[in-house]
Amino acid sequence: MSEIKKGQPKRGISVYSYQALLGKTMTLEDAFLEMYDTGATCFELLTSYIENYPNPSTRWIDRYWRLCEKYNLEPAELGHWAENHLHRGPAMSDEEVVEELKQDFRLANLLGFKSLRTKISCLNEICDPEPGWQSYIEKALPYAEKYDVRMQNEVHLPTTLHTPHIRDEYMAFIQRTGTKHFGFNIDFGTFQFKPTEGMTQSIWNFDDVSKPEEIVEFLPYSWTCHAKFTHMDENFEETTIPYREVIQLMIDNGWSGNLVSEYEGPYVFKAMDSPADFGIASVQIPDQVRRHQIMLRSILGY
Repeated sequence: MSEIKKGQPKRGISVYSYQALLGKTMTLEDAFLEMYDTGATCFELLTSYIENYPNPSTRWIDRYWRLCEKYNLEPAELGHWAENHLHRGPAMSDEEVVEELKQDFRLANLLGFKSLRTKISCLNEICDPEPGWQSYIEKALPYAEKYDVRMQNEVHLPTTLHTPHIRDEYMAFIQRTGTKHFGFNIDFGTFQFKPTEGMTQSIWNFDDVSKPEEIVEFLPYSWTCHAKFTHMDENFEETTIPYREVIQLMIDNGWSGNLVSEYEGPYVFKAMDSPADFGIASVQIPDQVRRHQIMLRSILGY
């Protein structure tokens, strides 16, 4: 048996990290400049940040590609939704859902994204999918192949890698269909083992979280992961998530996908909930992202 070649994850950032500032003190180009300054090489964008989604103008598309070129950043993942309720109304037919997905596949292809963070309609806080998801996702697979995109269901706190619908339903679907166009975005929040200082998270059960070694089984079906973090300390460490252990497992098992920083900490909520705190949050949010990139660089070595 040949030795597994070490992986080389790509270091990137999700524009979602700056969500509380976009359209206020930060433009999309400001976000690209911030990402470039950290040394990141790729990025995640959400469809909600696309002007006139789902039909951006040629002018917007041209400007988007100019930003990618100017700041030397590659598209990694487009965040979108596979909702089977339009505006949370009555259930949509499979055909209606597939048409919505095809629209996003085409757009992702146009904007250079190979991965999609595909949010399937959920029943509860652990994201058990609404019944019937297999039908419309399977019908969408040929179109995902046509447009060369891979749907990834996100696994994040309080969902774990051993939550039944992840380990059983989604994995069984992949194995039954043999698809290379449906998989997992493993959000590092699933490994969080204690609350973040300054955040109210008493609803989460930190006694039942994903163990680092569980990630190995899922890596062949994952192309982009959210390097979630909620607080970077003065030593450039995330103290609630076992980052070094998880990333070393990814490297040792040959994973070379996109690892995008995704900040979702107390300064985000301060910026959104308290006008008085917006000023400090507008400084601290980019600083937290920079610290996280410094940590990733120290772990990866580049």
